[in-house]
Formats: sequence, C-alpha cells, structure tokens
Amino acid sequence: MQNFIKFFIIIAVLVSLLTACSDEQNKKYQVFPNSYGKVDNIMVVADDYTWTTTIGDTFRNYFEALYPVTPQPEFIYDLQHKTPKEFNEAKILKTHRAIVIIGALDDMNDPASELIRKSIGEKNIQRAREQSNYRIAFNANRWAQGQTVIYWFAPTRDELLKTIVKDNKVVMKELNKADTEMYIEQIYIPGQNLEASALINSTFGINIKIPKEYILAHDDSVAVWLRKETNKISSNIFIYSLPLSDSTMPSPEHHKYFRNKLTKTYFSTHIEDSYMQVDDRVLPIYYQEMMFDKKNTLQARGLWGMVNDFMGGAFVTYMIEDKANERVIILDGFIHAPGQKKRPELRKLDMIFSTFNVES
Repeated sequence: MQNFIKFFIIIAVLVSLLTACSDEQNKKYQVFPNSYGKVDNIMVVADDYTWTTTIGDTFRNYFEALYPVTPQPEFIYDLQHKTPKEFNEAKILKTHRAIVIIGALDDMNDPASELIRKSIGEKNIQRAREQSNYRIAFNANRWAQGQTVIYWFAPTRDELLKTIVKDNKVVMKELNKADTEMYIEQIYIPGQNLEASALINSTFGINIKIPKEYILAHDDSVAVWLRKETNKISSNIFIYSLPLSDSTMPSPEHHKYFRNKLTKTYFSTHIEDSYMQVDDRVLPIYYQEMMFDKKNTLQARGLWGMVNDFMGGAFVTYMIEDKANERVIILDGFIHAPGQKKRPELRKLDMIFSTFNVES
C-alpha cells in the first residue's frame, strides 16, 4: 500500500511538472491574432466619469486638434472611447492596433485604473507615487501582433490631468512611430518606381523612394512631376530646384511666390487659361521650420485651387536649404480627392518625402 501511495505521489508530481511546462511553453509560443484598426485611429479606454469631465476634455483638446490644413476639418486622430466594462467584455476590442488606457492609480473605484495597476505591477505603482516623471508605460503586442498599448496614469486625478497637459507629445510620438511603420508598409509593399527614382537622382542629385503607383507626368532640366491616379484620388509629387540666394531662402513669402509661379507654369486643366494657385483666402498657410536631412527646411501646408476652373485640394511643401550645392530644393505634394479624407494621403506624401537625402 505504501509503495502504491509513493507511486501515486510521484505520478502526481510528474503530471504537475509537465502541466506547468506545458503552460509555460504555451505562454511562450502563444500565437496572437493580428491587430485591426486604421492608421491614426486610437481606442481610448477610460471610465465615463474620466472621459466626460476635465481629463477627457483635455485629452480630446490635444488628440482631436485639427490637422493642418485641409478643405474640410479633419482631426489629427480619430478617437473611439470604450469603457473598461466594454473593453473587458468584447475580446475583439483588445486586438485594436492602438490602445490608450487612462486612469488615476489611487482611485479604487475606477476599473480603468485597476486595469493599469494589474498591468504595471506593485513595484511600478510605488514608482509612480515617488517619481513625478513616471507617468507612461508602453506595451507592444500586448493582445495582438502589431499592437501598441499605452498606459497613461498618475497617483491622483489632479496629477493625471497634469500629465495629459505635459506629456501628450510623448504619447503622440509613440503612436506616430507605429503609424509611420504601417504607412511605409502600405506605400511601398507594391514596390518602388526605380526608374522615377533614378530620373530624380540624375536630374537633381538627390535620393528619394518613389512608390510604384506613381508614374512620370512631366520632366525637363529643372522639374520632375509624378502622379498617382485612382478612381477616388489624384496624388502628385513635384520636385524643383532654385539657385540659393537672398531672394530664394526658405521663408513664407518666398514659398508662396515661387509655388504660385511654378504651378502657374506647370499645372492647368482642360479649361483654357486655367492654372493652379495657393488659396489662402479662408484658411492661412501653416508654416513650420524644421530640419530635413540635417538641412534647414520650411514646411508649408495649405490649400490650392484652379483659377478659371472648379478644382482644389490640399498641398504640403518642403523648401530645403542645400548650402553645399548652393540651391533650394522644393518637394511639393498635392492631392485632389473630392469627398475623401485628405489627411491620410497627405501623411503618405510626408512619408515619401521623409526618404529624401542629398547625395554626398
């Protein structure tokens, strides 16, 4: 009998060990589903009280700011709000590609805070109480492949409001990083137009990756125009080079002057005497100084319209000061997409232009 009991105990221990190993292996090799959701779309998990009071209002003030500049108002991000109850009960919601969970850690009545506490652990809860700069935790592929989950927290509701005001750009940067990867995949997965890239290189001595869908519309000794046409949108890339001088340095005045001069020369419709011009009568051009390929650059965003014709859309221009080659390079992208959102197409043009560099 004693031998039988010993044998039974040994078997039980072995089964237990095998089960533990099996669970460990399953966890290690668990296959997550692919995440779903469009670029620039965020699921925000917060209880109703948080979302409908000052904290939620402040969050929306930053993340639903207007994208500059589109013919009809478009937000920087499209937000979906879900309560913790909705989020926990519908498994599909946990596979969204961009999730932001907001809560005050010391609020024991907030289920969103409970989600955060379970996720970051007691050690980090204490760290948040002791360190005022620890307010955000990132988790990639938490419930799905290709997913970004952001826990945004503070010990109290007052401090939670402060971090949303102070740290919103940190969160946006992380979301934009994931969105950029998805945009790049969407843009270049069909391939590249290597002939167009080679033409641009031989004309201007610059490198830029042109997606396969763009075809050559015009080229001469000083300009290259490429365009992509679908049944919904027309997306265009125009590249030009100016000699560097006081009258061509990147500035708002020079941008508007040269863009109007060039578009009047190169772009028209079938209507006689039609030509493209900047349309800043209602919405002003949005200008931002930045570094592009380590060069002083003026970025411009605005609207264009056709003189003597009923067409218009949005544009983005980069005026790049290339001192080494004594020139100003103009990268201009413009779209015509009636009835469609302009932000995604403008973002794609930004991604294409971000591949730019001057040959050394």
